[in-house]
Amino acid sequence: MTAEDKMEVSIVMPAYNEEENIEATVRACADALRTMGKRGEVVVTNDGSRDSTLERLQRLSGEVPNLVIVNHEKNLGYGAAVKSAVTASKGDYIVTIDSDGQFDINELPNFFGGFVNGTQVVTGYRKKKNDTLFRVFANRGLNGLITALFGARFNDINCAFRVYKGELLRAVNIESRGYQAPSEIMLKLLNMGCSVREVGVSHLPRGGGSSALRPFRAIVQMTAFLVYLKMKIVLYRKGMLNSL
Repeated sequence: MTAEDKMEVSIVMPAYNEEENIEATVRACADALRTMGKRGEVVVTNDGSRDSTLERLQRLSGEVPNLVIVNHEKNLGYGAAVKSAVTASKGDYIVTIDSDGQFDINELPNFFGGFVNGTQVVTGYRKKKNDTLFRVFANRGLNGLITALFGARFNDINCAFRVYKGELLRAVNIESRGYQAPSEIMLKLLNMGCSVREVGVSHLPRGGGSSALRPFRAIVQMTAFLVYLKMKIVLYRKGMLNSL
């Protein structure tokens, strides 16, 4: 990667059947970069969408010159889509965000203000989760489970809205294909000795469409993956694995 190719900020997101939200989200991200005076890009992975998400992204590419589209022919899952977008990114900083419009990208300056005293990751926590009661309590349960298993205390460890030092995130081996990805990334970085700061963020209602998350399946998959990750971290700490 040459100096000319290097971007200051890469905003990356997965998109699966988000035809009702993707255009507004991408435009908002591009506008936020301009407002902040940052040289950057918006990287979107279309994760095998069955609606017009890809077509809308392709149309947007003529309007948003810093839009990068990564396409999965088949749906590979949230984590796999995040991984593809991160791999394609070029920024010194990587912003992860969802494509459903439930985060306000205009709060991004608050994240950059958190990069002090050696902080390497600034992660959001949803001050008021705008979701079903079941998902609100499931999220609280996840935070408690992670504290019990890993000793890591976060207000909202699976919040997708974050800013990372770019090379740091690109070095993480994202294994989970599903919605475990934000938690996986954070736990791996903590065990690599990274410094993390939290900042409160708004959580907005969905603009349209419906979430692809299936709560009961997600709970089972999350629990199984966390047990696997716990064992892997134990082996890493004992020097039996060279990396996470």
